[in-house]
Amino acid sequence: TRGTVVVEAAHRSGSLVTARAAQRLGRHTMGVPGPATSALSAGVHELLRGEAVLVNDAAEVVELVGDMGELAPERRGPVLPRDLLAPGARRVLAALPARRAAAVDEIARGAQTVEDEAVARLYELRALGYVERHGDGWKLTRQAVLSVRMDRRQC
Repeated sequence: TRGTVVVEAAHRSGSLVTARAAQRLGRHTMGVPGPATSALSAGVHELLRGEAVLVNDAAEVVELVGDMGELAPERRGPVLPRDLLAPGARRVLAALPARRAAAVDEIARGAQTVEDEAVARLYELRALGYVERHGDGWKLTRQAVLSVRMDRRQC
C-alpha cells in the first residue's frame, strides 16, 4: 500500500502495530482523530504526535497518496535483497515451498514458466545463496527462509 490510515486504536492495538510497520517501510501514515477523552482514540493521538499526518476525509488521503490506479510514487522504504532479483527469478523463488524440496516441473508450474527457464533461474538463485540442490529437487536455503520471514515482518 502507499499509505495506512488509522481511524480508531487503543493505546495498545494491532492498528498501531500495522501503522508502525508502514512507517518503517517509509509509507504514508495517517490518522483520523477521535475524542481526546476516548480510550479508543489514544493510539491515534499518539501516532499524530509522531510522524503520522492528520486527515479528516477520503479526499485528504487521496491528496497524500494519490488515486487508485495511478502509478505508485517512488519507493521510500528499505530495499530488500529480493527486490533486486529479476522478475523471473522472483517468480521461481516464490514457487519454492518453504519447508521441503520440490522437483523442477513443480517449480516451473508454480512460476508459470517452462522447465528450462526454471532451471536457469534456480542456478542463478543458487549462486546468490537462496536455493540449494536437494537430491532430485531444489530447496530454499536456511538464509532464504529467514529472509522471507523478515520480509513478511517488515510488511
